[in-house]
Amino acid sequence: MKGIFAICAMVFASSMLVYSDESKASDRASYFASVLTRGTTVVIPEATVKKLCGDFDGCTLRMGMYNWDGTGRTASRDSLFYYNSSNRNWRASRGDKAGANLNVATQHVMNAWACYFTDGRYAGFANYGDFNTNFGLLSWNQYSASCKLTIID
Repeated sequence: MKGIFAICAMVFASSMLVYSDESKASDRASYFASVLTRGTTVVIPEATVKKLCGDFDGCTLRMGMYNWDGTGRTASRDSLFYYNSSNRNWRASRGDKAGANLNVATQHVMNAWACYFTDGRYAGFANYGDFNTNFGLLSWNQYSASCKLTIID
């Protein structure tokens, strides 16, 4: 009886290891919006957002505002984010934000001080709306800072 229990426990434990090895927890994509390009979005392809955030468990957005005070520090925030690949609706836990991609109107998924993860397109501090499926990372003018965004599945 002890032998059967030991075999069952070993099978159960190894199946747990297989599950952990097959998880996509290490899948991620990182983007950087330099202080030199403030007011202009860095493109984040919708395909990346679909892959990392369009599944059952969504993704985590990790945003950092870098060197706003000249000391090399990064101020940071995070948010849970879900993207519906079928209808392009999204929702973020930080600020309880919700929106739809490709609906003409720019909507910000998340912002942390001068850094924005948005579904709109900006160039030279002008908003050109949400006329394509891509998202963007934007460094705005609240601080003279670069912005980092890592999307983690």
